[in-house]
Amino acid sequence: MSQILPHDPALPLAGRLRAVTGALLVPPMGPERPLPCGAFEAGQPVMESLCYGGDPTYPINVFPAPLPAQAHLAGTYLFGGILSGHFGHMLVEGTGRLWALHDRADIAGVLFFARPFDKARQCAKMFAQMAAILGLPPVTVVETPTTVDRLILPEQGLGSGALLNGRPEVRAYLRGQMARVAPQGAARKFYITRTGQPARRGMILGEALLEALFAAQGYEVIRPEDHKLAAQVAMFRAASHVVGTEGSPFHLLAMAAQKGCKVAVIQRRRSPTFSQICAHLEAFIGGSVTRIDALTSINAPKKFRNPNLIYLEPSRPAMFAALQEAGFVLGEAWEDMTQDERRAAVQALAAETEQRLRPVAMEDLPEDDGDEEKDAA
Repeated sequence: MSQILPHDPALPLAGRLRAVTGALLVPPMGPERPLPCGAFEAGQPVMESLCYGGDPTYPINVFPAPLPAQAHLAGTYLFGGILSGHFGHMLVEGTGRLWALHDRADIAGVLFFARPFDKARQCAKMFAQMAAILGLPPVTVVETPTTVDRLILPEQGLGSGALLNGRPEVRAYLRGQMARVAPQGAARKFYITRTGQPARRGMILGEALLEALFAAQGYEVIRPEDHKLAAQVAMFRAASHVVGTEGSPFHLLAMAAQKGCKVAVIQRRRSPTFSQICAHLEAFIGGSVTRIDALTSINAPKKFRNPNLIYLEPSRPAMFAALQEAGFVLGEAWEDMTQDERRAAVQALAAETEQRLRPVAMEDLPEDDGDEEKDAA
């Protein structure tokens, strides 16, 4: 039992919600996928409780058999969907229904399910920072079958993958709530690096050396994971220029950056995710994102089991030319890494990942389906 989720980014969400009196929420009890969980009305599945990841045609949950309630919540609550333990998925999938909170004062709290393999308490802890920034009413991760006096189920207007552009009310709500955060400074330029992440989560070749080139151009090199979420929002609110290797921090930037912020994204994997994130930024912030996708080399293990272990080396001359034309950098063009620098960078990644890496051609790479949950992104 499923349905296709409308995902035209221009299609309004206004009025696309359902109110259920005496709803029963049944959380997932096991690790199966799709997740067996959902909402019920008088024993019948509520289709509006189907949740979507990156594919509008296949929900990430299916309806289990209704179970006897073990708890009850009095009042009116909003159904938020399913929280993921993956940071990027949490940001976009956990916020897709919050648009319905705009101009409502009757919502006692927001109710989520959590994937059992992520642990409900951990998901709730991760999402708490986001909830505080957005000014949400109390958030509860439902862990046992629970009835609710009245449950509001808005249509999901944002997700990962093909759902990243969002719907108008979601974009307006998230950016409006983030706009309440005071910028930490003004006209700041940031380079978002992945050097603080384990190499198995994916990065570009020679990123540590690239950091120095951006620092020389006046960019602040930041590892977002070193900062609380509120601090990241305050920094992004102050940004005039942001460059970085494609990944989850750009979801927060899309929600927080002020209109007019110039953004450039460096491709780090052969995946539809790169172009989806670029379009996501354009849909939320406006303007045109500078795409950095010219390559000098690719290194990967002999067997391509994990797309995050395929390390792309962006062409620095091509990167500089694109950034210079778009107004990000000035001065003399950058040169590619030397053979010694490239060899040292490959050896460092090979040692950390315990994988023997070798040069490969782009045409020899398998297509990556963009499933970021194979490893953290």
